[in-house]
Amino acid sequence: MSPQGEETRLAYTAQGLLSGIFRQDERRLGIEYDHHNRPETLTDVMGREHHTEYSGHDLPVKMRGPGGQSVRLQWQQHHKLSGLERAETGAEGFRYDRHGNLLAYTDGNGVVWTMEYGPFDLPVARTDGEGHRWQYRYDKDTLQLTEVINPQGESYRYILDNCGRVTEERDWGGVVWRYRYDADGLCTARVNGLEETILYSRDAAGRLAEVITPEGKTQYAYDKSGRLTGIFSPDGTSQRTGYDERGRVNVTTQGRRAIEYHYPDEHTVIRCILPPEDERDRHPDESLLKTTYRYNAAGELTEVILPGDETLTFSRDEAGREVLRHSNRGFACEQGWNAAGQPVSQRAGFFPEETTWGGLLPSLVREYRYDSAGNVSAVTSREDYGRETRREYRLDRNGQVTAVTASGTGLGYGEGDESYGYDSCGYLKAQSAGRHRISEETDQYAGGHRLKQAGNTQYDYDAAGRMVSRTRHRDGYRPETERFRWDSRDQLTGYCSAQGEQWEYRHDASGRRTEKRCDRKKIRFTYLWDGDSIAEIREYRDDKLYSVRHLVFNGFELISQQFSRVRQAHPSVAPQWVTRTNHAVSDLTGRPLMLFNSEGKTVWRPGQTSLWGLALSLPADTGYPDPRGEWDPEADPGLLYAGQWQDAESGLCYNRFRYYEPETGMYLVSDPLGLQGGEQTYRYVPNPLGYIDPLGLAKTSVPAEKISLSDKARDLFRQGKVREALDVHYEDLVRRKLGGISQEIAGREYDVVTDKIIAQVKRTYSSIDNPKNFLSKSTRTQIKKTIELAEEQGKEAQFWFKYGVSPKVREYIESKGGKVILGMGN
Repeated sequence: MSPQGEETRLAYTAQGLLSGIFRQDERRLGIEYDHHNRPETLTDVMGREHHTEYSGHDLPVKMRGPGGQSVRLQWQQHHKLSGLERAETGAEGFRYDRHGNLLAYTDGNGVVWTMEYGPFDLPVARTDGEGHRWQYRYDKDTLQLTEVINPQGESYRYILDNCGRVTEERDWGGVVWRYRYDADGLCTARVNGLEETILYSRDAAGRLAEVITPEGKTQYAYDKSGRLTGIFSPDGTSQRTGYDERGRVNVTTQGRRAIEYHYPDEHTVIRCILPPEDERDRHPDESLLKTTYRYNAAGELTEVILPGDETLTFSRDEAGREVLRHSNRGFACEQGWNAAGQPVSQRAGFFPEETTWGGLLPSLVREYRYDSAGNVSAVTSREDYGRETRREYRLDRNGQVTAVTASGTGLGYGEGDESYGYDSCGYLKAQSAGRHRISEETDQYAGGHRLKQAGNTQYDYDAAGRMVSRTRHRDGYRPETERFRWDSRDQLTGYCSAQGEQWEYRHDASGRRTEKRCDRKKIRFTYLWDGDSIAEIREYRDDKLYSVRHLVFNGFELISQQFSRVRQAHPSVAPQWVTRTNHAVSDLTGRPLMLFNSEGKTVWRPGQTSLWGLALSLPADTGYPDPRGEWDPEADPGLLYAGQWQDAESGLCYNRFRYYEPETGMYLVSDPLGLQGGEQTYRYVPNPLGYIDPLGLAKTSVPAEKISLSDKARDLFRQGKVREALDVHYEDLVRRKLGGISQEIAGREYDVVTDKIIAQVKRTYSSIDNPKNFLSKSTRTQIKKTIELAEEQGKEAQFWFKYGVSPKVREYIESKGGKVILGMGN
């Protein structure tokens, strides 16, 4: 029984094996066993069945999921996975040394990646599919990672103190960050290459209380339960968060703005956006923007009710994949999937009859093809007026696109074939797209892969590794220089164009951009956030509200938008606010392909871009007339890839924690996560067809629509607590994989409890870089209690680590009888 009165009941077989989990009289999980008492069928809360077949050694050899998904597994004599066969893809292989370390992985295309190991089974080298070798070095006492050497011989280093804490971090190009700690091992200061210092102070509970930067002091407030309730910025603005009796976020305030959340039942969330108090008489609806989200028992979106009562309904197949999205006013989008769970088709347009798909009149038909390793190999798109294009993609052995072959009647001026080359570290070194030749194979990077030259454009950086100027050279013209200004937290605060046009940017304490303005143009945009998605954009001209753009997302995929502004049909008619509702259809990367009105008519599509997002044609350059008069250039939501907001003034994309330049496929600053975000700290993603980076921190291969979160993780996102939300999401994934629940036993909370396992989930970096601090008295007690309870109940004690674990921590856990599992245990 939870403190909120929610009851969880467990059912068991006659042999004492867990057979069901029930919550609020609803079965959350059902388990059936074979005659050897092995889990044979798992039934989730939606009734979807997952079947497993076993070998004579009790190892799973075939797994079948709903919707035709299946996986065959092969095992070597020491019970290590040696082969994997998925539907629609080629066979994958795994090879190990005598210690059980993975030596080689072979993907579905037959490409081999290899690993080398040194003392204590620590990885010392990795060779990618193209034969490029990365090396790793460790501290001889603590065995912590201290250096990574890339194929070009550049090093990323960590300097440790006597306690094993990182005191200095030096990137590939020599940019240095220094750290200081208190007696408890908590970081108290960070100093960048410009000697800009950020100071951190904590309260008696170890929670962050103040952050002091050269720009001022930011303070944090908490309630008695330890939940964050307020963040107060140096500029006088604040963020506040309120909670209901079940601990769910029910209100957030951002400056003068507020969003309320209501939960009428377990599967419904109502979001209410309140207009600024001094603008409520000028608001387009003269009321709040109320959006209702309904989810099924598995947490999958099933319905959205927009302001104005337009309803979008989402239908899913037996595997939970979206197959139909349709509005009660005519718009519809159908999606098809293959047996591997990959999207293979999209059809969107007008759906006059709800009884049969024969009634769909598509304005967009899109088909996807994949190679044996699951990479996108071809995309065919057919649009209104006979516009048809086909793009085929050729990849290297690292899965990076080297050529795009374009054909069809839909190609516009400036569009055509594309070609790309990469250096040994995976960065672009040559690219051409259509009539654009951006860069040749020349020495275009300075140390650490900071851009030095790309075509006729020159780049300069400061001592903190941030781009500060971009100069374009054209024959017969003076150089044109654009300048960028940054604060101590690597947030862009100012941009000056080559013509002297100044833009200013403001951010909240969570690093989210809340405003951009240009005084010369007398234009200003404000941004209201729902977690890490923008919920509303307001545009002001001459200090008067000009337009309001209301945005609705599912994860990082745009579903719908409502654009409102004052319009005057005739000089004799008084101006009035007019709202237009549009629905988005996006590609695999979350980029909107088209916007449709409520009746399913096309109102906007983006111009064609290169693989990395460089504009090759303008959105208005459709090449075809619009006899219906429905085309609306103001409908452009301003999105490139998932989480990327285009800035017309600079040509850059705001990507939450960083800024992205589509022309070069590069970020302007190094990854805030350092190597934790990937070894290429300035690059976007290895392949923009198969990966996204919606936060500007780390790539993910999960399609934008499939980024689903638990209620707790979703609430953390709404507070702007990104890493905490991703950590909670990891805990959810572990719990889902093991098929267990969190449970309090004898006054102690255990993260995952099943019939065979008791597990604790660790989401801290100190398990890697500060084992002494990690193995505190309380942590050692938790480990011992977990192992003792597991032994009493005849179960296995597992400790899951999201980021990794030092040999010292692993040795301690295993010496007590526990088992260490890294990542998702794959």
